[in-house]
Amino acid sequence: MRIGNVGRVLLVVVGVLVAVPAIAVVVALVRYDRARSVPMPDVHAVTDPAVIARGRYLVYGPARCADCHTPDDARPQLFKGEEVPLTGGPGEHTYIGTWSAPNLTPDPVTGLGRVSDGEIARMLRYGVNRRGRIAPPFMDSYANLADDDLVAILSYLRSIPSETGTPPDARINLLGKITLAYFLDPYAPTKTPPVHLAPDASAAYGSYIANTLAGCRTCHTARNLETGAYTSPPFSGGLAFHSRLHPGQVYVSPNLTPDPATGHITAWPEDGFVARFRAGLLIPDSPMPWGSFRRMSDDDLRAVYRYLQSLAPVHHDVGPVLQAEHGQAAG
Repeated sequence: MRIGNVGRVLLVVVGVLVAVPAIAVVVALVRYDRARSVPMPDVHAVTDPAVIARGRYLVYGPARCADCHTPDDARPQLFKGEEVPLTGGPGEHTYIGTWSAPNLTPDPVTGLGRVSDGEIARMLRYGVNRRGRIAPPFMDSYANLADDDLVAILSYLRSIPSETGTPPDARINLLGKITLAYFLDPYAPTKTPPVHLAPDASAAYGSYIANTLAGCRTCHTARNLETGAYTSPPFSGGLAFHSRLHPGQVYVSPNLTPDPATGHITAWPEDGFVARFRAGLLIPDSPMPWGSFRRMSDDDLRAVYRYLQSLAPVHHDVGPVLQAEHGQAAG
């Protein structure tokens, strides 16, 4: 039986429809792991005790590094506000793969002992790892860290004892490789990062904490969990997190804008806001890093409160904090 002209056209169309996605996938399998060219920050750790003390406060406090880079069995102590080993944690389990939260101590095998100051700073500021490869935007809020705070974190991490822990590990699925190849670029500072910011209780400094140090915006804004793109107005809530204790349910980040109808903290007095953070973990498997945030200074907490109250109200009803799972969820 002969194939007519129409048949030949159909065969060509079908061939193209099959070949193009196949080629795209093959290219993704190679392209996702390519080196990324971003600036190497020219910052270096120092031994000044005051700088190291600032780094300790940031790592265990508002910058919440300990919340991810701590073993599960140390989390009860962390939520009490104690300092626990930064030897790595279970990491992030996402739609595009699983990434460990590696050891931050100076161990040369599993930690940062062989990673340069510039490589650590590049990871924080651009999301490009020690191998020069892009990482998912888990830490994109740190892009705008002040230089002094970047140096303080580096200096503290260099000062702690070396311990064996969790090495870097990425198990990226096919969707992840396609996403990294075609849809994700390194994040970057939105403007030239400040050299120094003097902490105070102002709304302006609260903006720096909420958007950069503590990254409140990254969780209290809905996001596409495949690309990291924001899908709701900043601080209006809506990002879901799996509950470990309640299968089939999720915690949904509340709206932090001062909308009188849907804002979660609109009616809270400033002292009540500070007291809530001092109380720490009240819901056993809350995704909020209460162990880190309860260590924040009164001035820092007041600054955050004043900044949140200064935001434009956004009417966004995200429902109860704990609700039935639907759609995408993190964790």
